[in-house]
Amino acid sequence: NTHYALREYKEAIAVYQRLMATAPSHSRVPEAMLAIANCQIELKDVRAAKRSLEDLVKAHPQSEAAATARDRLARLR
Repeated sequence: NTHYALREYKEAIAVYQRLMATAPSHSRVPEAMLAIANCQIELKDVRAAKRSLEDLVKAHPQSEAAATARDRLARLR
C-alpha cells in the first residue's frame, strides 16, 4: 500500500503479485487483485484493469472486493 500511496504503481503491482504467488489462499488476495486493477487504472492501462477486475470477480465472487470490482467494471465500460 505504501507504493500505491507514493504513486509507485508498477512497484505496487509487483508486491501484490508476490503476495498472490506466495500465499494464493490468503484472505487479502481479493484486495490485492483489486489494488492491482487500481494501479492499472492509474497507469492508464484500462484494458489490463478490466481483465484484472474480471479475474477478481471470477475467482472470488462472494468477496467484498468483487462487489467493488463489479461497480468499477460498470464504470469502465
